[in-house]
Amino acid sequence: MKKYLLNLKSTMLLVACAFSTLTVNAQEGGEAKGKPNVFIDYFWRPAEVSFTWAENLRSCVIEGISATGRVELTDVDSKDALNIERSRRESGETVAGDDMDRMKVMTSEGANFLIQGRISSIATDISKTKEGTYYYTATCAYTLKVINPMDGKLISTKTFKHGDGLTNIVTADTEEEAVAKVCRQAIKAVRTLVEDAFKVQGTILEIAAEKKGEAKEVYISIGSDHGVGDGAFFSACIERQVAGRTSQKEIGELKVKNVEAGDLTLCEVKKGGEEIKKAIDAGQTVVIKSKEKKSFFDKAAGAVNSL
Repeated sequence: MKKYLLNLKSTMLLVACAFSTLTVNAQEGGEAKGKPNVFIDYFWRPAEVSFTWAENLRSCVIEGISATGRVELTDVDSKDALNIERSRRESGETVAGDDMDRMKVMTSEGANFLIQGRISSIATDISKTKEGTYYYTATCAYTLKVINPMDGKLISTKTFKHGDGLTNIVTADTEEEAVAKVCRQAIKAVRTLVEDAFKVQGTILEIAAEKKGEAKEVYISIGSDHGVGDGAFFSACIERQVAGRTSQKEIGELKVKNVEAGDLTLCEVKKGGEEIKKAIDAGQTVVIKSKEKKSFFDKAAGAVNSL
């Protein structure tokens, strides 16, 4: 009887692991299965970066990721099994993200992905104006990683720098205010990590409006259940076989006009209306994938920071 119970327990564990693996893999290919559960751990910081500044940056990163609506985000601070005493974190005694045991606990708590943060620097500088008044500037640099907590596999990583370019410079009357301002740049910047790690994929269901042989509006198979919001952009692709491999060719671009249900969204066709209509009329499956649409100012900032 004891042996039977052990075998049963092992079988149930294998089934649970398999289910979790399917949940993770759903983000890597095929249509999205809803928002993934993502845990965000405490950030590692060097000794010269104060605990208060590190927590300020982490809070801004959390705000930015939550604002995308793309994931179900959980702060490990809210989980008793993962909470690390404030005194230990203030002293820098722990590097929570490197603990595989914590990853196992996160998996058992329902995490599909884990976000780790490593702060390289948060620094300030004081300058004097011609009029004799003083002001502060601040910069920060950090790296975010998205990891599969089941096996520690790296899904995506990005390094961010704020306050170091002409379009990103911040000034303030006090040192704390300068740090707060530069940290808030993370709110918008972390969208690129979310877009890279948690892409949403679906298909065009049907053409909703057409004119002169071009698709003008289409319905797609994803919606609020997947974090789709008004104004979001998608690329439209058709699949083709090249040397025995499946590749995707982009034929158009869509912009969300109205999210109508958890799995239904009306989009405006911004590019490729004729190609999209031809593909739909020919019975081809047109795959849509989320994409980030950068503004002129975003591109300018990127160009300046690359110099």
